Amino acid sequence: MKNWKKTSIWTTVILIAILIGAFYIFNLSISIPSGDIEFSPKNEITSIDSEFLGPKPKNIIIFIADGMGFGHLSLAMQTQQSENTPSVWNSFDMKGWHDARSAYGSLTDSEASATAMATGTSTNFGHIGIDQDENPLKNIFEIASDQGYSTGIVTDSYVWDGTPAAFSSHIRNEDDARNILTQIAASEIDLLFGELEDVGENDVPEEEESFEILKKRFTMLDPTLEIPSNARSKPIAAIFKEDEIQDMSSTPNLLQCTQTALTYMSAQNKPFALLVECEELDSASHENDSKRVLNGLESIQQTLTHILKFAEQNGETLVIFTGDHETGGLAAVSDFNNYPKLQIRWSTKSHTAAVVPLFAFGPGASFFADVNRNWEIGNKMIQILLSNEQEDE
Repeated sequence: MKNWKKTSIWTTVILIAILIGAFYIFNLSISIPSGDIEFSPKNEITSIDSEFLGPKPKNIIIFIADGMGFGHLSLAMQTQQSENTPSVWNSFDMKGWHDARSAYGSLTDSEASATAMATGTSTNFGHIGIDQDENPLKNIFEIASDQGYSTGIVTDSYVWDGTPAAFSSHIRNEDDARNILTQIAASEIDLLFGELEDVGENDVPEEEESFEILKKRFTMLDPTLEIPSNARSKPIAAIFKEDEIQDMSSTPNLLQCTQTALTYMSAQNKPFALLVECEELDSASHENDSKRVLNGLESIQQTLTHILKFAEQNGETLVIFTGDHETGGLAAVSDFNNYPKLQIRWSTKSHTAAVVPLFAFGPGASFFADVNRNWEIGNKMIQILLSNEQEDE
């Protein structure tokens, strides 16, 4: 055999050995996608016949964990629990799932999914508070306000992001922050906690203009979240810089914002509907940032623990927890070399077609046991809001 042939063979062998060694040492994996699979859900339902029969909750809290799927939930249940302390996930009265897909195809985005949950109507990508034909849809906060409820939004994302916007606005362009902020200021929302992002870029107004828009409705709080005595019955807002509310090390964090919101809403002496959103899992999963996912799960669990404690003590509050879609194709695995320690595996940096968790606690929780699609969540919340059952029945 000629020398160059021997060298070529040995070079190939060495390269293969290096690749195998790299996969073993760094615990790498290869994801091989299948061929195209036809999307054929069949028998699509567009309405539900169930009727809410009570007991009617006085208050409704919907907690949306952006990007959270069952992989994220599994990770939380197996890595975020304290010894001798019951898991918050076991505290719910109803545990289920829903298919978060949009009106078109197997996937969705936050705008379409949040709109479905806020209005009870499935819609297309990028549609905020509007149907497929761009007609405005009345959302649960608008319905709640008509029924004499206080309403509020708490998010660790920017306040004009897809999820909070779906509960406050009606627009096709999710990037038109100025329009969304203007709609929020013209709404009947009583509380708004969240961030600004990309200020001064494209259709995003500068911070000063954003504050001027919001001041048309809200008394603006400082970063301490202390509510002045003369503002305790007025609409309030606390607006923070980009990524200022991120995890439990942040000041403030999602838990602190939620605590203040519940204190304020309870003091209004009327029923309330509150949206709490944690966007951390979605941002982290789009980057396959495992550490940030774990931090986000900690924030979710601590905030959710406080919400459920409030609901249990209050006795008149329905809590709904869900994801708007799954991001990242996350899986918690173990390679057995360090068993029982876990590792995180990712299959994508995009949204997936995976179904997502749905939990409910409190009066009315069982009404969500038969949910299959995201729009059914909104439909059922609207039925509860419009039900005629009196509090003393």
